Amino acid sequence: MGKLSIARLALAMTIFGIFLLPPTGSFAATTWLEKKLEKLFSSPQQKAPKQRKPRPSTKVITPPTAPVPEAKPGNEPTVGDGPQSSDIPVPTNNPQAAAPVTKPAGPVQGPPMPPPRPAVPSDSVPAGATLPENADAVPIPEPNPRATSEVEGPSQRPAGPVQGPLVPPALAASPQDETPPEVVPIPEPNPRAATEKPQDEKPAEPPPPPDPRSALRPDPSGKLPPEEVACRQRLHDLGVKFDNQPAEADPTGCSVPYPLIVKSLGKDIGLQPDAEMNCATAEATARFAKDVISPAAKQVFSQPLKSVSQASGYVCRPRNGTQKLSEHAFGNALDISSFTLADGTTVAVEPAPPEKSAAFLGKVRSAACGPFKTVLGPGNPDHSEHLHFDLAPRRNGGTVCQ
Repeated sequence: MGKLSIARLALAMTIFGIFLLPPTGSFAATTWLEKKLEKLFSSPQQKAPKQRKPRPSTKVITPPTAPVPEAKPGNEPTVGDGPQSSDIPVPTNNPQAAAPVTKPAGPVQGPPMPPPRPAVPSDSVPAGATLPENADAVPIPEPNPRATSEVEGPSQRPAGPVQGPLVPPALAASPQDETPPEVVPIPEPNPRAATEKPQDEKPAEPPPPPDPRSALRPDPSGKLPPEEVACRQRLHDLGVKFDNQPAEADPTGCSVPYPLIVKSLGKDIGLQPDAEMNCATAEATARFAKDVISPAAKQVFSQPLKSVSQASGYVCRPRNGTQKLSEHAFGNALDISSFTLADGTTVAVEPAPPEKSAAFLGKVRSAACGPFKTVLGPGNPDHSEHLHFDLAPRRNGGTVCQ
């Protein structure tokens, strides 16, 4: 502060601060004022700095020790130059005060802070992220040496396909696992279960008694019995064409001792194809064709009968669904499937024939019951497309016509 400023301050205090002077003489007041001003403005370095509130800092700065300025001889107060004011404190023998006071050059700091933690490396902060103000206090995990080596060093992955995890030795296939499995033994069937029959199953039908015709055999001499000779003579008179056939015999019981191959049923009635049968069946069919079938064709269609188509003659088999031998097994039956008239009209045996055909077939079927012992046709599941005629022997000459 310059001399001009001191002069102005003194003038101001003289004018406005007259009440601030102590109640003493003018010389004492003047001396006191000079000492006061000299103390305030002579050594500005000794003026105590203004105390400020400590601000928190993340870093601790150790203030340098400022040297204590030495007092100037000219600025020391003179003892006894005037009355001593009670406002000036007199230091006592305080050990703490005796020690030199070290004042920091800068602002007074608060209590010492803990040592700073390492700053977060900039490489570990993702782009665009904002760190908090106290980011330095966040603990940073130590880097993984394995991950560091993988990043710094080249990739050690194999060039081939990536393999799965290694199988532990305990789970690896052992040589015993590679051996083929043993054959699983098949349990033996329960003999009791094999003998037991389901309750719903019907008991097996006992075998029928043997047919006496199964034992018939031709004469070893090769000669025909008299009845066979007479039958063939009657066929010759009816105009039937036939050929003798060697005997038919089968272990199952089928037997035809003196069969014939019939080629026609009269002079003007053919048989298609040829059929094997015994002589009695051939004679009954030829007479029935001449006496019944041909007149019925003339009556319904105004045409005579030209031929008959057969579906089965001699066949060694049992009846359908039974163990009993069929009449076909003895050459004693003939199945007729259709009739052909002189103008070429064919009348087929079927479940629902046309009106004229139905009338013709009805006359033939009803007239057959008598000359033949069994007559079956449409309506029977096994004979829906043919007429079955046979000469089955029955007690008292009975017939079965359906």
